[in-house]
Amino acid sequence: MCPPIMAPISTPYHTKLLGVTIDHKLKFDMHVNLTIKSVNKKLGSMYRIKAFLTPHTKLTIARTHLLSTLLYASPIFSFLNKRELNKLSKTYNHIARFITGMPYRTHHCQNLRTLEWLELPNILKLNQLTEAFKAINHPDKTPSLNKILTPYSNLNSLRSSKSLQVLTIKSNNAGGEALYANSIGKSWNALPINLRLMTSQNQFKIYLGAYLKSQWLCPCSSPD
Repeated sequence: MCPPIMAPISTPYHTKLLGVTIDHKLKFDMHVNLTIKSVNKKLGSMYRIKAFLTPHTKLTIARTHLLSTLLYASPIFSFLNKRELNKLSKTYNHIARFITGMPYRTHHCQNLRTLEWLELPNILKLNQLTEAFKAINHPDKTPSLNKILTPYSNLNSLRSSKSLQVLTIKSNNAGGEALYANSIGKSWNALPINLRLMTSQNQFKIYLGAYLKSQWLCPCSSPD
């Protein structure tokens, strides 16, 4: 009797978990490329019917179908290199141009200001800092983040214990948890004191959005 023929075991070079594609080197380059491809496909379809769409309709479509896809699982963007982040930013700027309908040679800053949108890196920072706010003021709502972040107060440096609500890293893990915690902690600690002392999440997001708009990243010009 002949022994059974064993099929060769193939090595997967990428896998998909909860909608996020990870390659065998634990990088997200493929996820970025697939996300951009998906958004561009939808954007191309929208361009073909843009003559029949009002500005309000285009904005609604962009928020529900395009930005939701582009910004899905945005916390992983903290681990992207500059090249991959620039790819996402270009696609984000294309969405803004689709809504405004401005000429192709118009600089993306003008499109974003017309829509009163933040630049993509600052949108990611807004999401991160909102999570940090929850970890400080509502730790029961962010148990996973609260495991690696904690607020502390230094009474010797400032008169009020509340005036130094900053984040430190709990985890000794040198992997993704610590990197993400370190990224959030640095962003939080760089905020003005008045923002860090807020207790209302809605108020915090409004004032944080205004603060980030003042921190315009594009070297072409600064916000008005």
